[in-house]
Amino acid sequence: MAASAMKLAVAVACALALASACHGLQLGYYKQSCPRVEAIVRDEVKKFVYKDAGVGAGLIRLVFHDCFVES
Repeated sequence: MAASAMKLAVAVACALALASACHGLQLGYYKQSCPRVEAIVRDEVKKFVYKDAGVGAGLIRLVFHDCFVES
């Protein structure tokens, strides 16, 4: 149960980060408030994609539908 909650939390965090990025944010945007956020998100996404490749595909679909179709 805890693993599922963690997986969901990481997926939501990644989705929010990716959705924000497609609306004008840039690499280094959180450098002042949370300097390691990009590394943390990258490492967590890598960890979950390594365990289940479907997570990566889901994130790509999420970004496509939330960012590119709406643009």
